[in-house]
Amino acid sequence: MAEIPETIDVESIIGSFNKISIEGSPISYITRKINGEELKFVSVLMAETLLLGRYLRYFNPDIFCHCISVKGYYITDAEAKVLNYINVQCSSTMNGNHEFIAGKDCIVRLEDVQEFHTFLNVCYNKMESNINDQEIQFEKQFGYIRFESYVIPYFTKEGEKYLPLLFFEKTTDDLLLGAMELKNWDLAYLKFCCHIMGVYDDLYNFDFCTVVRFNNLKNYFPPDTIFEEFWPKNLFFDSSIINYSEHLHEPNFWITEYLPLMLI
Repeated sequence: MAEIPETIDVESIIGSFNKISIEGSPISYITRKINGEELKFVSVLMAETLLLGRYLRYFNPDIFCHCISVKGYYITDAEAKVLNYINVQCSSTMNGNHEFIAGKDCIVRLEDVQEFHTFLNVCYNKMESNINDQEIQFEKQFGYIRFESYVIPYFTKEGEKYLPLLFFEKTTDDLLLGAMELKNWDLAYLKFCCHIMGVYDDLYNFDFCTVVRFNNLKNYFPPDTIFEEFWPKNLFFDSSIINYSEHLHEPNFWITEYLPLMLI
Protein backbone atom coordinates (compact mmCIF):
# COMPACT_ATOMS: atom_id res chain seq x y z
CA MET A 1 0.00 0.00 0.00
CA ALA A 2 1.33 3.45 -0.91
CA GLU A 3 2.74 5.48 1.96
CA ILE A 4 0.61 8.49 2.89
CA PRO A 5 2.53 11.77 2.68
CA GLU A 6 2.82 13.29 6.15
CA THR A 7 1.43 16.67 5.11
CA ILE A 8 -1.41 15.52 2.87
CA ASP A 9 -4.07 16.27 5.49
CA VAL A 10 -2.30 19.07 7.35
CA GLU A 11 -5.38 21.31 7.10
CA SER A 12 -7.55 18.62 8.68
CA ILE A 13 -4.98 18.01 11.42
CA ILE A 14 -5.54 21.59 12.58
CA GLY A 15 -9.32 21.17 12.20
CA SER A 16 -9.69 23.43 9.18
CA PHE A 17 -12.61 23.20 6.73
CA ASN A 18 -14.73 25.54 4.63
CA LYS A 19 -18.17 25.77 3.06
CA ILE A 20 -19.41 26.44 -0.44
CA SER A 21 -22.90 26.81 -1.89
CA ILE A 22 -23.80 24.70 -4.92
CA GLU A 23 -27.12 25.73 -6.47
CA GLY A 24 -28.24 27.11 -3.12
CA SER A 25 -27.21 24.04 -1.12
CA PRO A 26 -24.38 24.67 1.38
CA ILE A 27 -21.83 21.89 1.67
CA SER A 28 -18.57 21.64 3.61
CA TYR A 29 -15.25 20.71 2.07
CA ILE A 30 -11.80 19.83 3.37
CA THR A 31 -8.42 20.52 1.81
CA ARG A 32 -5.46 18.32 1.00
CA LYS A 33 -2.04 19.65 0.11
CA ILE A 34 -0.52 17.67 -2.77
CA ASN A 35 2.89 18.70 -4.14
CA GLY A 36 2.37 22.20 -2.80
CA GLU A 37 -1.10 22.53 -4.36
CA GLU A 38 -4.23 22.79 -2.24
CA LEU A 39 -7.04 20.54 -3.53
CA LYS A 40 -10.61 20.65 -2.24
CA PHE A 41 -12.56 17.50 -1.37
CA VAL A 42 -16.12 16.68 -0.32
CA SER A 43 -17.40 13.70 1.62
CA VAL A 44 -19.24 11.29 -0.67
CA LEU A 45 -21.92 10.73 1.98
CA MET A 46 -22.46 14.47 2.47
CA ALA A 47 -22.64 15.02 -1.28
CA GLU A 48 -25.28 12.30 -1.57
CA THR A 49 -27.30 13.54 1.40
CA LEU A 50 -27.18 17.27 0.80
CA LEU A 51 -26.91 17.58 -2.96
CA LEU A 52 -27.21 14.53 -5.21
CA GLY A 53 -29.72 12.21 -3.57
CA ARG A 54 -32.86 12.98 -5.59
CA TYR A 55 -31.00 12.53 -8.87
CA LEU A 56 -29.22 9.35 -7.80
CA ARG A 57 -32.61 7.83 -6.98
CA TYR A 58 -34.16 9.06 -10.24
CA PHE A 59 -31.77 7.49 -12.77
CA ASN A 60 -31.08 3.85 -13.49
CA PRO A 61 -27.65 3.17 -11.92
CA ASP A 62 -26.37 1.91 -15.28
CA ILE A 63 -26.24 5.58 -16.29
CA PHE A 64 -23.43 6.14 -13.82
CA CYS A 65 -21.54 3.01 -14.89
CA HIS A 66 -21.71 3.96 -18.56
CA CYS A 67 -21.47 7.74 -18.60
CA ILE A 68 -19.25 9.09 -15.85
CA SER A 69 -15.89 8.49 -14.23
CA VAL A 70 -15.45 9.77 -10.67
CA LYS A 71 -12.46 8.84 -8.54
CA GLY A 72 -12.85 8.35 -4.79
CA TYR A 73 -10.23 8.55 -2.03
CA TYR A 74 -10.32 7.04 1.44
CA ILE A 75 -10.09 9.52 4.30
CA THR A 76 -7.35 9.78 6.92
CA ASP A 77 -7.82 9.80 10.71
CA ALA A 78 -7.57 13.60 10.82
CA GLU A 79 -10.13 13.97 8.04
CA ALA A 80 -12.50 11.55 9.77
CA LYS A 81 -12.30 13.69 12.91
CA VAL A 82 -13.12 16.87 10.98
CA LEU A 83 -16.00 15.26 9.06
CA ASN A 84 -17.49 13.91 12.30
CA TYR A 85 -17.27 17.40 13.79
CA ILE A 86 -18.98 18.89 10.71
CA ASN A 87 -21.75 16.29 10.85
CA VAL A 88 -22.52 16.76 14.54
CA GLN A 89 -21.76 20.42 15.18
CA CYS A 90 -22.42 22.10 11.83
CA SER A 91 -24.95 19.95 9.99
CA SER A 92 -27.25 18.95 12.88
CA THR A 93 -26.52 15.29 12.01
CA MET A 94 -28.14 15.68 8.59
CA ASN A 95 -26.11 12.62 7.65
CA GLY A 96 -27.64 10.66 10.52
CA ASN A 97 -25.56 9.21 13.32
CA HIS A 98 -22.96 8.08 10.82
CA GLU A 99 -19.42 7.92 12.15
CA PHE A 100 -16.78 8.70 9.57
CA ILE A 101 -13.94 6.19 9.72
CA ALA A 102 -10.48 6.45 8.16
CA GLY A 103 -9.85 3.95 5.39
CA LYS A 104 -13.58 3.26 5.01
CA ASP A 105 -15.36 6.51 4.14
CA CYS A 106 -14.50 8.31 0.93
CA ILE A 107 -14.08 11.82 -0.40
CA VAL A 108 -14.12 13.13 -3.97
CA ARG A 109 -12.79 16.26 -5.62
CA LEU A 110 -15.05 19.27 -5.12
CA GLU A 111 -14.87 20.07 -8.83
CA ASP A 112 -16.14 16.55 -9.62
CA VAL A 113 -19.10 17.05 -7.28
CA GLN A 114 -19.91 20.35 -8.98
CA GLU A 115 -19.65 18.85 -12.47
CA PHE A 116 -21.60 15.74 -11.44
CA HIS A 117 -24.38 17.87 -9.97
CA THR A 118 -24.56 19.90 -13.19
CA PHE A 119 -24.66 16.70 -15.25
CA LEU A 120 -27.45 15.18 -13.15
CA ASN A 121 -29.44 18.41 -13.00
CA VAL A 122 -29.27 19.08 -16.74
CA CYS A 123 -30.04 15.47 -17.69
CA TYR A 124 -32.92 15.37 -15.20
CA ASN A 125 -34.45 18.59 -16.53
CA LYS A 126 -33.92 17.43 -20.09
CA MET A 127 -35.77 14.20 -19.33
CA GLU A 128 -38.59 15.93 -17.49
CA SER A 129 -39.09 18.68 -20.06
CA ASN A 130 -39.01 16.20 -22.96
CA ILE A 131 -38.27 19.03 -25.38
CA ASN A 132 -35.46 20.19 -27.65
CA ASP A 133 -32.64 22.57 -26.78
CA GLN A 134 -34.00 25.02 -29.33
CA GLU A 135 -37.09 25.47 -27.17
CA ILE A 136 -35.30 25.98 -23.86
CA GLN A 137 -31.72 26.88 -23.06
CA PHE A 138 -30.11 24.35 -20.73
CA GLU A 139 -26.78 24.96 -19.05
CA LYS A 140 -25.26 22.28 -21.30
CA GLN A 141 -26.43 21.95 -24.90
CA PHE A 142 -26.69 18.39 -26.24
CA GLY A 143 -29.13 16.11 -28.01
CA TYR A 144 -29.47 14.68 -31.50
CA ILE A 145 -29.34 15.90 -35.08
CA ARG A 146 -31.79 14.13 -37.39
CA PHE A 147 -31.27 14.17 -41.15
CA GLU A 148 -32.05 11.71 -43.93
CA SER A 149 -31.86 8.28 -42.22
CA TYR A 150 -29.45 9.46 -39.49
CA VAL A 151 -30.02 10.29 -35.85
CA ILE A 152 -26.67 11.30 -34.38
CA PRO A 153 -25.89 12.68 -30.91
CA TYR A 154 -24.11 15.98 -30.52
CA PHE A 155 -22.57 18.12 -27.81
CA THR A 156 -22.12 21.87 -27.98
CA LYS A 157 -18.76 23.28 -26.96
CA GLU A 158 -17.85 26.95 -27.19
CA GLY A 159 -21.01 27.63 -29.18
CA GLU A 160 -20.42 24.98 -31.85
CA LYS A 161 -22.06 21.57 -32.25
CA TYR A 162 -19.79 18.51 -32.46
CA LEU A 163 -20.73 14.96 -33.55
CA PRO A 164 -18.81 11.71 -32.91
CA LEU A 165 -16.52 10.74 -35.77
CA LEU A 166 -17.22 7.04 -35.15
CA PHE A 167 -20.70 7.45 -36.66
CA PHE A 168 -19.19 8.09 -40.09
CA GLU A 169 -17.54 5.31 -42.06
CA LYS A 170 -15.71 7.54 -44.52
CA THR A 171 -13.77 10.63 -43.54
CA THR A 172 -11.79 13.24 -45.46
CA ASP A 173 -9.27 15.85 -44.45
CA ASP A 174 -11.94 18.54 -44.83
CA LEU A 175 -14.23 16.79 -42.36
CA LEU A 176 -11.38 16.48 -39.89
CA LEU A 177 -10.68 20.21 -39.96
CA GLY A 178 -11.52 21.52 -36.53
CA ALA A 179 -11.93 18.00 -35.13
CA MET A 180 -11.18 17.66 -31.44
CA GLU A 181 -11.13 15.14 -28.61
CA LEU A 182 -14.10 15.30 -26.27
CA LYS A 183 -13.23 14.04 -22.79
CA ASN A 184 -14.00 14.20 -19.08
CA TRP A 185 -17.38 15.73 -18.19
CA ASP A 186 -18.06 16.97 -21.72
CA LEU A 187 -17.89 13.37 -22.92
CA ALA A 188 -20.40 12.30 -20.24
CA TYR A 189 -23.22 14.10 -22.07
CA LEU A 190 -22.39 12.35 -25.34
CA LYS A 191 -22.29 9.00 -23.54
CA PHE A 192 -25.68 9.80 -22.00
CA CYS A 193 -27.15 10.31 -25.47
CA CYS A 194 -25.62 7.03 -26.66
CA HIS A 195 -27.04 5.24 -23.62
CA ILE A 196 -30.52 6.57 -24.39
CA MET A 197 -30.33 5.30 -27.97
CA GLY A 198 -28.74 2.00 -26.92
CA VAL A 199 -25.90 2.35 -29.40
CA TYR A 200 -22.13 2.07 -29.43
CA ASP A 201 -21.43 0.33 -26.17
CA ASP A 202 -17.74 0.54 -27.03
CA LEU A 203 -17.84 4.30 -26.50
CA TYR A 204 -18.33 3.68 -22.78
CA ASN A 205 -14.87 2.14 -22.53
CA PHE A 206 -12.98 5.14 -23.88
CA ASP A 207 -11.73 8.20 -22.02
CA PHE A 208 -12.12 10.41 -25.09
CA CYS A 209 -14.03 10.56 -28.35
CA THR A 210 -12.96 12.32 -31.54
CA VAL A 211 -15.72 14.68 -32.66
CA VAL A 212 -16.18 16.75 -35.83
CA ARG A 213 -17.87 20.07 -36.44
CA PHE A 214 -21.50 19.89 -37.47
CA ASN A 215 -20.99 22.84 -39.82
CA ASN A 216 -18.26 20.91 -41.66
CA LEU A 217 -20.44 17.81 -41.89
CA LYS A 218 -23.29 19.69 -43.56
CA ASN A 219 -21.07 20.38 -46.57
CA TYR A 220 -21.13 16.66 -47.43
CA PHE A 221 -24.86 16.65 -48.08
CA PRO A 222 -27.04 18.30 -50.76
CA PRO A 223 -27.98 21.94 -50.04
CA ASP A 224 -31.65 21.02 -49.62
CA THR A 225 -30.92 18.47 -46.87
CA ILE A 226 -33.03 19.19 -43.80
CA PHE A 227 -31.19 19.03 -40.47
CA GLU A 228 -33.31 19.25 -37.35
CA GLU A 229 -32.92 19.07 -33.60
CA PHE A 230 -34.31 15.88 -32.13
CA TRP A 231 -35.01 14.51 -28.68
CA PRO A 232 -36.86 11.19 -28.10
CA LYS A 233 -40.30 11.38 -26.53
CA ASN A 234 -41.68 9.48 -23.54
CA LEU A 235 -38.27 8.54 -22.18
CA PHE A 236 -39.66 8.53 -18.65
CA PHE A 237 -41.23 5.14 -19.45
CA ASP A 238 -37.81 3.63 -20.23
CA SER A 239 -36.53 1.58 -17.28
CA SER A 240 -33.01 1.54 -18.75
CA ILE A 241 -32.90 5.28 -18.02
CA ILE A 242 -35.32 5.87 -15.16
CA ASN A 243 -35.00 3.90 -11.94
CA TYR A 244 -38.26 2.11 -11.11
CA SER A 245 -36.70 -0.24 -8.58
CA GLU A 246 -37.44 0.14 -4.87
CA HIS A 247 -34.00 -1.23 -4.08
CA LEU A 248 -31.85 1.26 -2.16
CA HIS A 249 -28.42 1.84 -3.60
CA GLU A 250 -25.34 1.39 -1.48
CA PRO A 251 -23.45 4.59 -0.59
CA ASN A 252 -20.62 5.40 -3.00
CA PHE A 253 -22.19 3.29 -5.78
CA TRP A 254 -21.48 6.02 -8.34
CA ILE A 255 -17.76 6.08 -7.57
CA THR A 256 -16.12 4.30 -10.49
CA GLU A 257 -12.55 4.08 -9.24
CA TYR A 258 -10.66 4.21 -5.96
CA LEU A 259 -7.06 5.40 -6.09
CA PRO A 260 -4.22 5.39 -3.55
CA LEU A 261 -3.59 8.80 -2.04
CA MET A 262 -0.31 9.16 -3.90
CA LEU A 263 -2.15 9.04 -7.25
CA ILE A 264 -4.37 12.08 -6.72
